[in-house]
Amino acid sequence: MVRRSGIGPDGASTAIRRRKQHLPSLQGAVKRRVTLPAMPPALKLPILLSVEQVAAVIRRHPEVVRRQARDGRLPGEKIGRVWFFRPERLAEAGFGQFLAQMAGEPSAEPPAEPSPTPLVRALGEAGLQALQHLDRDAIFLVVGKCLAEAGLSTFFFVLTDGKGLTCAFRHIAQAGSGFEEVAGQPAVGTFLPFDRAPILHRVCTTRRPYYIGDRDELVGRMAVAIPKLAANARDVGELLKMNTMIAAPLVVRDQAIGAITVVGPGLGEGDLPPVMAFANQTAAAIETARLLEDSRQTEEAMVLTLAGAVELREALQSRGYQHAELAERFAEHLGFDAARRRRVRYAALLQDLGKLNLPDNILKKRGRLDPEERALMMTHPVVAADLLGRFTPLADLAPLVRSHHEWFNGEGYPDGLRGATIPIETRIVSVVNAFFNVTFELPVKTAQTVAEGLQELTRFAGINLDPELTDAFVRMCHDAESKRTPWFQALLQALLSSRPATPPSGPRDILSVADSRELRIIYRIARETTAVLDLDTLLTDIVTIIREVMGYKMVSVLLPANQATELRVGAHSGYTLDITGLTMPIAQGINGWVYTHGVA
Repeated sequence: MVRRSGIGPDGASTAIRRRKQHLPSLQGAVKRRVTLPAMPPALKLPILLSVEQVAAVIRRHPEVVRRQARDGRLPGEKIGRVWFFRPERLAEAGFGQFLAQMAGEPSAEPPAEPSPTPLVRALGEAGLQALQHLDRDAIFLVVGKCLAEAGLSTFFFVLTDGKGLTCAFRHIAQAGSGFEEVAGQPAVGTFLPFDRAPILHRVCTTRRPYYIGDRDELVGRMAVAIPKLAANARDVGELLKMNTMIAAPLVVRDQAIGAITVVGPGLGEGDLPPVMAFANQTAAAIETARLLEDSRQTEEAMVLTLAGAVELREALQSRGYQHAELAERFAEHLGFDAARRRRVRYAALLQDLGKLNLPDNILKKRGRLDPEERALMMTHPVVAADLLGRFTPLADLAPLVRSHHEWFNGEGYPDGLRGATIPIETRIVSVVNAFFNVTFELPVKTAQTVAEGLQELTRFAGINLDPELTDAFVRMCHDAESKRTPWFQALLQALLSSRPATPPSGPRDILSVADSRELRIIYRIARETTAVLDLDTLLTDIVTIIREVMGYKMVSVLLPANQATELRVGAHSGYTLDITGLTMPIAQGINGWVYTHGVA
C-alpha cells in the first residue's frame, strides 16, 4: 500500500494532527548547541581580592588593611565604598604571598581562617575570665596572668581627678623578676601627671589606643614620666622586654576611667583593634564590679544603721557586732563563699530588729517576764521579718531573722520549724548565740569559761542546736585555742574583761522545753484572739493548739454550767465523739476539785 506523505497511518492528515498537538510543530524555534570560542588570555578578567582575603593572607585585621589602603601603603582599588586588591600589584609591593594567586583563578573556596595569635588567644581568655569576677582587683589579676602567658607585662591605671593617672595594678611577665628592686620603687600607687605622660593623656582624651614600636622611645618616655626611674630606666626596659607597647583607654559610657598598657616583644599596629576591644570588655567588667561594690556598701550601711537602732533601743548594750563577727568567721570555717558569709553576718546583726516594736517596760524589765509579756516578746521575729520583707534590698534576710528562735527539735517559735527546714545561716547564728549565752553572760568568768561553755553547748546539740554545726563550732574553737590564733586570743581577752550584757534575772535565749512550749501556746493563742471573734470557734482553736503543741491525745475545756453545781464541756479536741455540752457535777472528780480550789 502506498502512503501519501500528508496522510498518517490512521488516515488523518498530519496537519490536523499537528493542530491537535499530537506532533511537534515544525515552525518552532530550533535549539542548537553553540560553543563560544575560548577567550584570549589578554581578555581575561583580572583577579580581585577582598579586604578579608588580603587580611587573612598577611595576618592583619581587616580594619588595618582598609586603613593602609586609604593611606596608600597597600595598592588597592576602591569600587564604590569597597576596597579590592590585585595580587600582582600586591606582589610588586613586596607581598610575595600573592605570587601563587597570579598564575590562575582564585579558588572558589574562601581561605581558611588563620589560627589566632598568642596575643589574641590571651586576650580572649582574659576577657572571659574578667567577666566571671565581681571584684576589681580580681579582674586585674586574671588579666595580668593571662597576658603573661603571651609574654606580655600589664599595667592598669585609674584616672585621678582629671589631672593624671595612678597605677592600680601591675603584673610582670617574668615571674619573680624583682621589678621593685630593679625599678627602685613600687609601681602600684605611682602617680603620673598628664604633663609627664602625654601618651596616656592622649589615649584617655581621644579614647583611642596608641602603639609605640621603638624601644629607645619607650625607655625615654618612661624616664620622663617617672623621674625617680630615670637612672634605672634602661634596666627596667630590659626586664620588661620593652620592645613594643600598646596603651588603650578603659571607657565607660563614653568617659575614660583609666587605661591599660601592654608591654613586651612582638606587638604591632595590627594588634590595636583586638587590644581596644579587650579594653572595652575589661572596662565593662570593672564598672560592673564597681556598681556591685557600691550596692554592697549601701546594703552594709543600711544593716549597720538598723543594728545601731536596735542597740539604742535596748536597755543595755548588746553584743550584736561580736555575734556577727564570730558567726561570719564560723561560716568561713565551713567553706561559705563571700555572699553567704555576708548573709550570716547580716542575720546576726538584725536578729533582734523586731524589738524596736516592744515597749520599754518589757525591754527594761529586770525580772522574769510574765506570760503576757513573754507572748509579746515572742512576736519580735515576725515583726523583724515583716519589716525586712517590705524593703527589697534586704528582703532575702527576712526568713533568716524570722527563724532565729526556732529549735532543731521543732520546739521553737514562731513556726515550729525542725531540722534542715531551718535555714543553715540561722542555725549558725543560733550556735553562736548559745556560745555567748553560756560564756559572756555568766556573772563570773575564768580562763576555763570557754572550755566549760563549749562543753555546755554539746548538751543542747539536737535540742535547740544543730548537732553537726555544734560539733564543727567546738572543733573550730579547740583548734584555734591550740594554735593560739589571734582572733581566739582576742575573744578570750574580751571575755575576761566583759560584763553580762543583760541582767542575770532577765530573759534568756536558751529556755527549757517546757518554757518553749508554753511560749508557743501563748503566742499562737494571742494570734487567734486577734483574728477570731466567735467564742465557740476560739475555744475550739485553743484546745487544738494545746493538743498539737503539747502532743496530747485529747484536750477539753470545762466551763461553769447553768447549774452552779455543774461544769460543762465548752470545747474539745481529739475525742472520737462530740462531747460539747456534756455536764458533770463539781463535787466529783479531780476536775471539780481543781475548779473549786483554783490550783492544779
